[in-house]
Amino acid sequence: MAKLPEYRRFTRVNLPVWVIVGVTILWGIVHKLSGKFTLEWAQLVLLSVLAIGSAMARTWVGLKDPRVMYRMSLPLVAWDLFLITLVVRFTGGFESQVWLLYFALLVSESAVMSTRVLLITLALTAVGYGWAIAPLPTEHWNDFWYRVAALSLVCWLIHQVYRSHVEYRTELAELREQYELAQERERIAREFHDGLGHHLVSAIRGLESLQRHVNGAHGANPTDALQEQINILRTALEETRQTIQQLRAPETTDMCQFIKQTAERVAQRLGAQLHCECPEVMPEFTPLQSLMLMRVLQEALSNVMKHAGNPHNLWVVCQVEGDWLEARVEDDGNGFNPETATEGMGLSNMRDRIHTLGGELTLRSAPGQGTKVQIRVPLRGELWKQ
Repeated sequence: MAKLPEYRRFTRVNLPVWVIVGVTILWGIVHKLSGKFTLEWAQLVLLSVLAIGSAMARTWVGLKDPRVMYRMSLPLVAWDLFLITLVVRFTGGFESQVWLLYFALLVSESAVMSTRVLLITLALTAVGYGWAIAPLPTEHWNDFWYRVAALSLVCWLIHQVYRSHVEYRTELAELREQYELAQERERIAREFHDGLGHHLVSAIRGLESLQRHVNGAHGANPTDALQEQINILRTALEETRQTIQQLRAPETTDMCQFIKQTAERVAQRLGAQLHCECPEVMPEFTPLQSLMLMRVLQEALSNVMKHAGNPHNLWVVCQVEGDWLEARVEDDGNGFNPETATEGMGLSNMRDRIHTLGGELTLRSAPGQGTKVQIRVPLRGELWKQ
């Protein structure tokens, strides 16, 4: 599925190749019928078969794996240069209009070639074209070098423009990645402030109150108050461990494995039956994308642990549907009324992360009927493919 955009890009390029081959063959047939060519029909048929064979070879290689086209640029281009050179020599040499096919071939290839391969290709073109038009009268040498220079300079210009465009897109993608990472750090800071910070402040105030009771107050039970503060600190410690684990997750474990392990821990703590589904092979994500998806799913599981009560079942499902990655976290616990409940920082952060990935988040719940959080994230898009 991840290869589909590559196939679409290949198809957009491959179609004009077949059009050029077809138009050239038709042009040759028309000129042969009008008596403008001295080559035999057998030669024309042979050149046409070789041209069609070249186009078929490119199509076959591209459909098998479009990325192979880039690794085989030089052999494929060298073969096409050889065919064009033969056609030029057989159809009039210097007077043949077929030399324009050098432009059609090299202008398109110069955008994807490396600089070294492009220079080699231009040298082969000059040698091949020189052989195709030999022997050349002295008065035509100026025009020959002009054609070679014009072809080389146009290809070099396109090559440099494309390289600049690629560098610009790379820089833009890096800036976008840095921006999203900064946003993610900000969200994590807010979670520390609103989660861990809140618990620590509550524990500190409780301990201060307990200190005052121990020092002077009578009739109060300091043991119960102390146990309450211990529970608050344990909660803070657990949230700290979860946050640190979330930050390390994309670098230390497979995304599907991480989701399963997290779901198993939550189900074990709740005493619920876990129903977990995850594809064996997940789509390829960047570290930022993996981090955001794991954070969303972990936040959903954390909410189940905090608010579901004592659910009997916990469902964690992650699957690929068409061009979308769909994930669902569902429980049959207490549930709540979404219309009257206040949206907390955790749910707000989940929505922000999914929105950043170009996806959508849906929450469904009702008192006594459990809660279901469902997310859909596109596998392709501007952010994902930069």
